[in-house]
Amino acid sequence: MTIGPDELTDRLTALAEEPAPPPTFDPAASIARGRSRLRRRRAALLGAVAAVTAAVVTTTLLLPSGGGAPATTRLVPAGRGEAGTPAPPAAPAVPVGSATDPLVVRATFGWLPEWLDPVTGISHTATGTDVVTSAAQPGPSGRRIELLVFQDAAEPSLSQSATQKQEKQPAPQVNGRTAYWVVDPTHPTYDGRRLLRWQTSSGRWAQLLSNRSSTEVPDEVLLRVAADVKVGEKPVPLPFWLSGLPEGVRPTEAVLSRPGNGQPWSAGLAFSGGGMTAGIIVAPAGPLSYGKYATKCREEQGLQVCATAESDSVPLVERFGGLEAMTGLVHLTGAAESTWTTNVLR
Repeated sequence: MTIGPDELTDRLTALAEEPAPPPTFDPAASIARGRSRLRRRRAALLGAVAAVTAAVVTTTLLLPSGGGAPATTRLVPAGRGEAGTPAPPAAPAVPVGSATDPLVVRATFGWLPEWLDPVTGISHTATGTDVVTSAAQPGPSGRRIELLVFQDAAEPSLSQSATQKQEKQPAPQVNGRTAYWVVDPTHPTYDGRRLLRWQTSSGRWAQLLSNRSSTEVPDEVLLRVAADVKVGEKPVPLPFWLSGLPEGVRPTEAVLSRPGNGQPWSAGLAFSGGGMTAGIIVAPAGPLSYGKYATKCREEQGLQVCATAESDSVPLVERFGGLEAMTGLVHLTGAAESTWTTNVLR
């Protein structure tokens, strides 16, 4: 079976909604259970959210034994076609980030409510043209706020498909600029999610998504968070750097998960091409369960480096010289974040 970027996101999403795994955790089983939930969510919230886990950025979905399932969320804008017209097929996977750092955010949080950790509770995900920064309480049921700044300057369109009719509801201005809530009256069961969209001082549009109703995350909180968002590109340090990538191969996904509250962080990159995907993940050393996927790991400096791919991605893996050779391209800087680097691609 060959998978593309959308299928990869499906698999990652399934794991993102799982509770903390036991030592015998099987990613494949988690994927199967989570996929139906993902379909229902996408049908109701197209244009708002498609979750991916920050614990991994590859088809193997590795997790340290006993660790939480730290999750970030990728916010997907509505299709840009005319009303009632399906969005065009997703473009082939393209490199993310800059020439030296595959994880470059477009904005950062300023003020956050006291129940969110402004340092170790912040995660980032880059996939295609979407770059999301997430602030979350520890655990799979914690409150979460996700930030997206759109790549294009044009105002994002509202979904007007046969299954979804998004509407604008007035919201107070954010820093003197237009703001509104995005709602979907046709799906009242998803009213618990709150989506605020506003135009930033740069002219680009941004949005905040809360995974809770206004009773748990008041509208005033989202508005205050939005008012203090700092728009501007910023490379994110990672705990490793790469050398010797095959010619023309660049990361197509990048993730850093820091769930906070003592839960293990993880970072990784995915490489996609021709419907094939391979990836690497770096996390604190510990038992891992690999499911049915091919994986090679090594330990160094108290960290574990793993390379992984499905069997039908062998041609892509061979460009690296095999899975073991992939792990050899990873040079660790250390577990302490003070040692991490933005000069990742060398």
